[in-house]
Amino acid sequence: GWGLVAAINETTFELRLGILQAKVERMNMYVPKDVLEFLARNIKSNIRELEGALNKVAHTSLIGRSMTVESASETLIDLLRSNHRSITIEEIQKKIAEFFNIKIADMQSNRRLRSLARPRQIAMYFAKKFTQKSLPDIGRNFGGR
Repeated sequence: GWGLVAAINETTFELRLGILQAKVERMNMYVPKDVLEFLARNIKSNIRELEGALNKVAHTSLIGRSMTVESASETLIDLLRSNHRSITIEEIQKKIAEFFNIKIADMQSNRRLRSLARPRQIAMYFAKKFTQKSLPDIGRNFGGR
């Protein structure tokens, strides 16, 4: 059969916020703007999940809890945790190399030039902070440091 191939890009923050505002209007309910913005900022996977998150948060207000960013965060903790995709050391190296206008290969080398040392240190710090890699694993990606 014939089919249509269409690229589906990640929605923007503004579009997600607009979808939430329209749904709130249709349901004739009040959700504070900061809660809607929190949802739009953190639920990026798909619209169904976004609307599901809104329904969950709205449900907590029905059982007497106030609707705040904190209560939304508590209600959606499992969903928020699963939405944070993991970052790789390679992605960190690429972004740091772009920012400092150096080559990734230079960052991975064992050269000690000052122009390479600072970007390398920053990338290693980010690798430790944002990945689950051990220090020896990180060091192997940065010239054996």
